[in-house]
Amino acid sequence: MGEKVKVERPRERVYEKYGWVVYLFLGLLWLVVGLVQVYGPGELLRTDAELITGMSWIELQASTPVAAELIRFHYGHMGMLKTSWSLLVLAITLTGYRRGEKWAWYTMWLAPALLVWIAVNNVIFLGDINQALPWIPITTISLLGLLLPYRKFFPK
Repeated sequence: MGEKVKVERPRERVYEKYGWVVYLFLGLLWLVVGLVQVYGPGELLRTDAELITGMSWIELQASTPVAAELIRFHYGHMGMLKTSWSLLVLAITLTGYRRGEKWAWYTMWLAPALLVWIAVNNVIFLGDINQALPWIPITTISLLGLLLPYRKFFPK
């Protein structure tokens, strides 16, 4: 009469159980990139400015210092955006996503959507399809972070 029936749950696979680590890694990576962009843009700023303007960073600063400062200002703001984005990703990852809550899985689809949007925007803005290529690996990793633990969020 007082017998307890133990229901066995299917054993979680490693990639289901630890799929959240992918987004932990991505969040930390974006945090570092954002902080570097804000506090020490250095070579990143030089490369991007040359790609867009066709001038070296030193030439741009010499010819139009106001434009160079505007670029540095916007670059820093993009770094702040990346930093705040990474904190959001880390917060969701360490709470709902790690526990397998569906709202977190749906919310994390914003990451690959944003990455695809950035790649498309780069192609449109710079007019070169090669500008989308660097975004493919990170987008693929973000998709793996969503698809590997799928059964954790949606069990049979």
